[in-house]
Amino acid sequence: MTTATAWESKAPPMGSVKPFDGIRGIGVWLVIIHHAWAISDSISGYIDLFFVLSGFLITTLIFEEKRSTGGVSLRNFYGRRGLRLLPSLIVVLIIFWIPVPLFAPELTGQVTAETVATLFYVHNIFFSPLLGSFQYMGQMWSLSLEEQFYLIGAVATYWCIKRNWIRQMAVVLVGFILFVWVARALGHGGPGQFWFQRPDAIALGVLLAIINAELPPELPERALLWLKRAAWVALVAFVFSIFSSSLLVERITGFYVPMYPGEEEAAEQLGIDPDDPPGGDLGDAVADAIGAQVGVDPDDATKDEALQIANRAIGLVLEELPDGNYWVRWGFTLATASAAVLCLAFVRLRDDFALSRWLSARPLAYFGVLSYALYISHYQLFILMDPGFTGGPKWVPIKLLAAYLVGAGLHRWVEKPAMRYRYLFSPRSR
Repeated sequence: MTTATAWESKAPPMGSVKPFDGIRGIGVWLVIIHHAWAISDSISGYIDLFFVLSGFLITTLIFEEKRSTGGVSLRNFYGRRGLRLLPSLIVVLIIFWIPVPLFAPELTGQVTAETVATLFYVHNIFFSPLLGSFQYMGQMWSLSLEEQFYLIGAVATYWCIKRNWIRQMAVVLVGFILFVWVARALGHGGPGQFWFQRPDAIALGVLLAIINAELPPELPERALLWLKRAAWVALVAFVFSIFSSSLLVERITGFYVPMYPGEEEAAEQLGIDPDDPPGGDLGDAVADAIGAQVGVDPDDATKDEALQIANRAIGLVLEELPDGNYWVRWGFTLATASAAVLCLAFVRLRDDFALSRWLSARPLAYFGVLSYALYISHYQLFILMDPGFTGGPKWVPIKLLAAYLVGAGLHRWVEKPAMRYRYLFSPRSR
């Protein structure tokens, strides 16, 4: 009786992929600038690139640990993740909670709930980014989704490695990814609109790691040439995806694809003429009509009643998705697919790919190293500085400088000292 050969990655050791830091450096500033002064709703497609990278890197590191040590230590994996992520997160949660009871006591309950949800990585479940409510930590949904992957994806990968089920895992991932892509294309967001949180992007990163592990260590010259060509096409597709729903681009070029249906579509569902709304203000007319449906006067609504009206308006908007060309139906998918091609090119082509060399520039790499600290702290900081986001462009340079100073300080005095203990969770080679 023959025993099946244990599965191992065939890919060359990944080592340091310098353009990944450059990607993070550009991405985090695009997100921060958008949160400081909205430049493009579709810039959220850059989060898909982060998700693809995360799924790819974490899965590849697990594969490499299996190859070098003969096994995978979940203790070491979660120890490294906790050491990397938790110290800065806990400091941020404490620092940005403290001002709320002092200066906005009416928000203490809300912010406390968000703080607890973020600490336990369930912010995306209890504070969906599609909800119509105020969010003090509006960026934390993506962090929660990533950590849920670390919890579930790492265990699933470990389990499949032990049972030699990596190829079966790849088949399941293909099915899941295609299902989400088709559902979004048809205008369906899934349970709780979860498909708009892009779990498929993380799943594609995991699938890409499996594909990379199954490829030979050295690809033929012809394959590398086609990969390089595909990567340039993917770059164009990715840039198009993240700027195709941008009012700034529309002002310059006239091209614009709406992210979601808007007030006009909601008004039409309510029997309101968007060109001649009662009272002259379309937003107020929509709110009044929804208020009449739910028995609430928008002008005298409590916080919970106002949220009820907002969520009903979002529901009307989502009902219109299947009937028009809206960015969310194809934009996330295009960003995710093109990000996967770029990721494979960076790993396999290295410096033979000009874009890899450009993204490896020191300033970009520097901000890539700071990206986590910048990302988890900037949104709350902006709300404290400009509570209604009404300050306009004049506030943007001040916000960006403040975001950098806080992020750099967090990295210098929290992240770096914590990472001195990473040796405690290092895998031992066999």
